[in-house]
Amino acid sequence: MKKFIKEIPTLRKNYHPIEVAAMIHQKLVDIHPFVDGNGRTARLLMNLVLFQNGYTISIIPPMLRSDYISLIKKSQTGTKDNSAFINFISSMVYESSKDYLRLLKELHKK
Repeated sequence: MKKFIKEIPTLRKNYHPIEVAAMIHQKLVDIHPFVDGNGRTARLLMNLVLFQNGYTISIIPPMLRSDYISLIKKSQTGTKDNSAFINFISSMVYESSKDYLRLLKELHKK
């Protein structure tokens, strides 16, 4: 965990905030430091990074949960390529942003 925490400023310096959020999420899940709640904690940290950088808080819809878990597993095995996971998180951020804009437009109409 100490190594993970030390690595965060370098990630923030070298990558786009959405990539940082996805990588932090993935790295915490890889470490798996808790008996329970690793995924929830990883998603919380991901959303903290997004929020700190002006992005909307993003969710993984239940209907995409199996894709999400498969991509995490894929990033942990073989070549350990995390690009598909980062793309997935990017699309979740995009979809959440669209949802917030739709809500704001509806509120503005009233």
